[in-house]
Amino acid sequence: MKRALSLAFAFLFLACSVRVLDAREGGPRAIPLVDQHGVRFTLNELRGLPVLVTFVATRCTDACPIATAMFSRLDEGLRRARVAATLVEVTLDPEYDTPFVMHQYANAARAGDSGWRLASGTPADVRSLMRAFHVTATRGRDGVPDVHSSFVYLLDPQGKQTRTLLLSTSLVDEALRALKPALAAR
Repeated sequence: MKRALSLAFAFLFLACSVRVLDAREGGPRAIPLVDQHGVRFTLNELRGLPVLVTFVATRCTDACPIATAMFSRLDEGLRRARVAATLVEVTLDPEYDTPFVMHQYANAARAGDSGWRLASGTPADVRSLMRAFHVTATRGRDGVPDVHSSFVYLLDPQGKQTRTLLLSTSLVDEALRALKPALAAR
């Protein structure tokens, strides 16, 4: 019950206001990450295409496998619709989810070489990015962050957050609808 209330509160908070990431020089978009191939990048460097960001932990057995499955379906949907966008799953557990672990997770999810990046980073950098997106996570007794907010954040081609989508079975359709205005502005 406590978990459901905390997730409902987080959803209401995010649904009531669309927050734009700090556009000042640097800011959260300049936080360094490392993808599943060991390539360093920042969200700033992904400008030019819309970006969908979510947060997962590879050891989570609750919402994270669903998030990754939805991103897999979204990746396929983007290819079928011939829509260029970048998908980014950032770990909630950087101490465990090293780039090597993210690479194994990407292989299992068939993320391949598409525009789908599974990212890690230093614990301090990942925590900073989580704070920027108002992502909450609580570790269970086993140390796995398995109670956390489950949203997908849409950044427009200029890197500004324009939408927050609920992680749900309708994510693919909602994301494709949400991407139309971002693509029309290009």
